Amino acid sequence: MHNFNINDHISVLYVEDQIDIREEFVDILSLFVDEIHVAFNGEDGFKKYQQHLPDIIITDIQMPIMSGLKMIEKIRKVDEEIPIIITSAFNDTGYLLEAISLGIEYYLLKPIMLDQLKSRLNLVIKRLRQKRELEAYQLHLEDRIEEEVALREAKEALLIEQNKSYEIGQMVGVIAHQWKQPLHYLNLLIEDLGIEYAYQPLSPEYIKDFIQKGTNRVKFLSETMDNFLSFYRHETQSKTFSMSKLTQEIYLFLDMSFKSEGINIEIIAHDDFSLHGIENELQQVIFNLVNNAKEALAEQRRDDAKIKIEISKQDDEGLILIHDDAGGIPSADLEYIFDLNFTTKKEGNGIGLYLAKKIVTERFNGSIDVSNNEQGACFTLKFKLCKDTEDV
Repeated sequence: MHNFNINDHISVLYVEDQIDIREEFVDILSLFVDEIHVAFNGEDGFKKYQQHLPDIIITDIQMPIMSGLKMIEKIRKVDEEIPIIITSAFNDTGYLLEAISLGIEYYLLKPIMLDQLKSRLNLVIKRLRQKRELEAYQLHLEDRIEEEVALREAKEALLIEQNKSYEIGQMVGVIAHQWKQPLHYLNLLIEDLGIEYAYQPLSPEYIKDFIQKGTNRVKFLSETMDNFLSFYRHETQSKTFSMSKLTQEIYLFLDMSFKSEGINIEIIAHDDFSLHGIENELQQVIFNLVNNAKEALAEQRRDDAKIKIEISKQDDEGLILIHDDAGGIPSADLEYIFDLNFTTKKEGNGIGLYLAKKIVTERFNGSIDVSNNEQGACFTLKFKLCKDTEDV
């Protein structure tokens, strides 16, 4: 075991009422320890203990005012671990048994031989230093763990930002699809206004129709942007939300752009259920899974592709199944699909599914699994339902 700035300093409280013995013993103790505090009876010894908090106590038993055993009893009420050595001229079984019950290290009979004292004291000091080394190692380990946790959290925060940037790019593509047709329509509407104005006076009916059509298209564009911003609003408050409503919002946002690529989204709500948490986080998980399916289907250039989202309840669990008919994930990749930096896409970053699993398992105490069926891949999300969230 390595030395992690261990304090080797050893202090002793020595309690002895006889002056000559006390002075002689202090000289001997100075050979083994760094600091010695002296007391002349149990009462003085307890005060010195409170004042100096020594590492070891060496005490006589029979002393005026307060005995050594009484002092030890008081000390043990506040410190059960400090090593205590008794030195006594009394070879009394009663004293010995009481001393043992108070948890002393050694009971040395006077006159004390130097070798005996040295041996016992060295053993106590050795155990003290081993304890300090263990405590220092544990503290070092705790510091390392805190550092690792902080680094991991910082790394995950960076990954979330990277993934959010990637998803924003995907969402901008969706918006481009959704805005292209209304913008084209608005352009035609404006050109038609110019043509009508050039050849004939504009009737009130034409102006009214023009305003209505233009307003409808602008409203659609505004709603598309609001939906986009809702995906990336910074939410910090947990709330109870409907799973059917959440998936419906995703459907309304993605449906038009997906259909333009020949992909239909179908939502089947067998049973609705609600969850409690940050809605935006789970919304991004569903979007990520649906968008992954869309990318797999887009490569096949079909006009009959389908992504199905099923919502149901089973006993005390809420289930979301997201499956496609893209042919499935290679079986060799299924085991690693949620691993960080693992991706099956040419330009993927391997972050989306890792974060999806992290959000589902850590933020919503759920589970997420993937498997292949006859048509394609199927992601299964399961959530434990409590009384507060079971009913919508």
